[in-house]
Amino acid sequence: MTSPWLIRVPKPGARTRLYAFPYAGGNAAAFLPWSARLGSGVELSVISLPGRGPRRLEPPLRDMRQAALQIAAAISADGASDFAFFGHSMGAVLALEVARICTLMHLRLPRLMVASGCRWPGALDREPLHDLPTPAFLDRLRDLGGTPEDVLAHDELMQIVLPALRADFAMLHDYVYRPGLALKPALHVFAGQQDSRVSADDLTGWQQESAAFGQVHWFEGGHFFLHQHETAVLATLSGLLAGTQPAPTLSDHTCN
Repeated sequence: MTSPWLIRVPKPGARTRLYAFPYAGGNAAAFLPWSARLGSGVELSVISLPGRGPRRLEPPLRDMRQAALQIAAAISADGASDFAFFGHSMGAVLALEVARICTLMHLRLPRLMVASGCRWPGALDREPLHDLPTPAFLDRLRDLGGTPEDVLAHDELMQIVLPALRADFAMLHDYVYRPGLALKPALHVFAGQQDSRVSADDLTGWQQESAAFGQVHWFEGGHFFLHQHETAVLATLSGLLAGTQPAPTLSDHTCN
């Protein structure tokens, strides 16, 4: 039986499964178009949290570790023999916690992890966005740039999505980082050169989370560079999944 935590795009013959962990307020719809662009060798499975998409009638979760435990169980039951994690912003923290749980429970681990658009979890921004009055909350969402203006201006639609958005930001605000042993999977970091929320100094801590740390890959764009410069992001991601890396382009700058 398919888990409600996973939305998979079946791709017979694919050798690798990519689990995508969405950002705060995100859902599978933002990542499903990646399936075709990742090629025939990669099957996409997007993490589906309660309170949005097909699970919009379920109450959203506000506890990171509760979500991570259930996602780890779903991925373990999914039975992929070769897989990778890609998490953007909140999704990067959630993916790290899932990998830690898999390690502690001696479950199969991803071959590769990509933490995208996210400070090292030991240095997260503690701004209590979830407690802001609605007008101020909408202004902050507008500043972050991940929510289309026509959605922000649609009162009825925002009333539907606000509970999940607030829950996600509460999940980040209440998250307590605990130092742990370096994980076995290779770990790479993606970041936007114009992302005002994530600086180079905010990323250095990621190196201690993996015994096989790779590189920090810089892309043109702000916090949502993964959509703004999707071609470059997917080219680099595909190269990592295949065990190769494409040559840097003007929109993809890679540094150690």
